[in-house]
Amino acid sequence: MIRCLFIEDDYIDQMAIRRLVASEGLSWKIEIVSRVAEAKALLNNESFDAIVSDYNLPDGNAFDFLEMKLDVPVIIVTGAGSEQIAVNAMKSGASDYLIKDSDRNYLKMLPLTIDRTIKNRMIVDRMEEQIVRDSARISVTGKSASIQELCKLIDIAARSEAPVLITGETGTGKNLTAKAIHYSSQLNKGPFVCINCAALPESMIEAELFGYEKGAFTGAVAAKRGLFEMAEGGTVYLDEIGEMPMHLQSKLLSVIEDKRLRRLGGVVERDMEARIISSTNVDLAKALGISFRKDLYFRLGIMRIHIPPLRDRIEDIPELCHHLLKKLVKNEVELSASELTKLMNYNWPGNVRELRNVLERALMLHGRTDIRPSEFIGQFKQDEYQNNVMGSVSEKPLMTLDEVEKRHIMMALNRFSGNVTKTAEALGMSLATLKRRIREYGSS
Repeated sequence: MIRCLFIEDDYIDQMAIRRLVASEGLSWKIEIVSRVAEAKALLNNESFDAIVSDYNLPDGNAFDFLEMKLDVPVIIVTGAGSEQIAVNAMKSGASDYLIKDSDRNYLKMLPLTIDRTIKNRMIVDRMEEQIVRDSARISVTGKSASIQELCKLIDIAARSEAPVLITGETGTGKNLTAKAIHYSSQLNKGPFVCINCAALPESMIEAELFGYEKGAFTGAVAAKRGLFEMAEGGTVYLDEIGEMPMHLQSKLLSVIEDKRLRRLGGVVERDMEARIISSTNVDLAKALGISFRKDLYFRLGIMRIHIPPLRDRIEDIPELCHHLLKKLVKNEVELSASELTKLMNYNWPGNVRELRNVLERALMLHGRTDIRPSEFIGQFKQDEYQNNVMGSVSEKPLMTLDEVEKRHIMMALNRFSGNVTKTAEALGMSLATLKRRIREYGSS
């Protein structure tokens, strides 16, 4: 049942609204009043899904409701020739408007207009709820001095819209840091759009970033907005910026400096109203003038944030384990002191990402009690593979094929920091088969 409040002082129009609801069989519960004061009294005590207000009323006009900043969509009804009033109302926060004609044909559009308005409000509400959920999930965890300094830098970066360059090894949390900046800033209700420059073919990066016009290239059957346009009012996150081709770096620099862009194959320049955060796991300073432009490097790095590797902040591991386990399972799961000691004595080449994967594998194999993630760290290093698996027959007995397969799979898991999806792809086996093998190894 949709609850609608109508503010209409014309008695004939009031009757027409009632007839419309009855004749169309609309599942509406309606209240009709003729004055602003009456409407405000109702709004103080009751909730509605939509408000439909005539513009001119005996004791005010529809802008009285817009000024109240109600969390209810307001539809304005104005007389013919008052289109400018309707436009001004939309700028002031009205959700839609209808033009009243002498034959009251505008009423035919009323059900569709209200339905569309309510659906649009539901979409906005869901988007805002998602933003709150995303924001709640973003937390930089740790008590070490380096992490406390990182949190301070995130707070400083969130207060401005200047470009930020995040550096750090793979798996340290560059993506998480970028999101933390975005959701802590005034742009947090705008989109957070991410592109991995290393994951896209060179020919696609330009089209993805800047968009393209119809006919710009073979297969461009329709125009498409680029990520910069899609991120309007929010943040564009350029992951692995060091992989961006040189010829696109100059175009990116121009967009950052001029705040304007042009689609591939287009001639029209468009405003670019999005913040840029970029990241890299390589030392861009060594690539300056070779594979990366100096001017772009300094422009992207107006503010620079470096994330320390996990091995340099091992005191954060207990809190990180607690935080990650809480995200992986709803029930409380704690590690024993001996397990935490073993985890803190490991070098963690895959950083926090490897830690998460190790914990996830332990949960998958051990259940939620007495988990032993230390069993899955550093089992088979790449430089030990030749000796452990492919050793000379004269030096040691031959291994069975099952043993070779087990060691090869565990070595591959170690290479990909426990990521079963990437491991399965690299080994050419299905994800289900790989998970079954891991379970078999855990019970053997």
